[in-house]
Amino acid sequence: MKIQSKIKDYQVELIDDVLSKRDAVFSNLKYDNLFYFVDGNVSRIYKDKLSSFIDKDFHYVIKALETNKKFDKLSDFYKILIDEGFTRNDVLVTIGGGILQDISGFIASTLYRGVKWVFLPTTLLSQADSCIGSKTSINFKDSKNLIGSFYPPNKIFIDVSFCDTLTPEYFNSGLGEIIKFHFLSDAKKYDLLKEYLSSQDLRKDDLFKEIIWSTLKIKKSYFEQDEFDTGKRNLLNYGHCFGHALESASNFEICHGEAVIVGMGFANLLSLKRGVLKKGKYLEFEEILKRYYPKFDISKIKVDDILYYLKHDKKRVGKNLTMILAGDIGKHYKNNDIKKEEIVDTFGEFVQYYKKIV
Repeated sequence: MKIQSKIKDYQVELIDDVLSKRDAVFSNLKYDNLFYFVDGNVSRIYKDKLSSFIDKDFHYVIKALETNKKFDKLSDFYKILIDEGFTRNDVLVTIGGGILQDISGFIASTLYRGVKWVFLPTTLLSQADSCIGSKTSINFKDSKNLIGSFYPPNKIFIDVSFCDTLTPEYFNSGLGEIIKFHFLSDAKKYDLLKEYLSSQDLRKDDLFKEIIWSTLKIKKSYFEQDEFDTGKRNLLNYGHCFGHALESASNFEICHGEAVIVGMGFANLLSLKRGVLKKGKYLEFEEILKRYYPKFDISKIKVDDILYYLKHDKKRVGKNLTMILAGDIGKHYKNNDIKKEEIVDTFGEFVQYYKKIV
């Protein structure tokens, strides 16, 4: 898949057993040296293969924690690269999920005003969603993704076998974004989603690669029309407004994609209460979403904390709150007129419902 960007065009490739294909990954890329940022879990699980792939190049292991995405933590990573002699002729190679992608992308966009980087996404969330679209997102104090830039990798290589070793919650985290994108698409792609989700083993299903590719195509169709998130691309935040607030309010106890699943459920309930979404369609969507709600005591989350983070959402404009509401498959709307009282009322109803089904 070739992706056109106003920053630089780049390429995504599905590849099997990527850690045995170093030459294929770095062919046609001019560089002096390679420097690696590697996820801590990936480093542990794939130790032998990584050792052969990285060989004698410099690598640094980073734990995939939201705290490592904090703005004041970045100076440590800049210092590591600079102290090791990283120059504009070198390449930063990232092997990990979305957190390492955000750290690497932001550093690559700002170090020496922009350097080359290659991304090997290792989580379903990063493979099916975050690897494309150019966004980098950094946390500032207690607000998620408040600072960032637009800077895509030069190349992206997706090896779905990395998903074999994901925990159930992190696999479901990727499913959350896959579901979201297919809710935002059309009837044909929605049918593909339902067919895929009917599988007994989602990681081994024949449609696994196809559903990832379908998700990337849907996302591509959105951001190529609105790369810098000023219009249509805002709709991709469906499930994210409440989801981000829930992540922060839970101190990131819930992983991102699962929070998005909950966020879609909340947004759908608010859509129903506003009369935007019909009851039958609400129940249809909920039959899909509730299967992947995380086992989490949502009643311990205070609505005041949710309101606090919604007020600090970067998508918010004006004095009211912002949320993407749903009308049907492919019919979503950015609403900037959400009142505090609506959130409080909907949250109370949603918590009672959530406690019954989880």
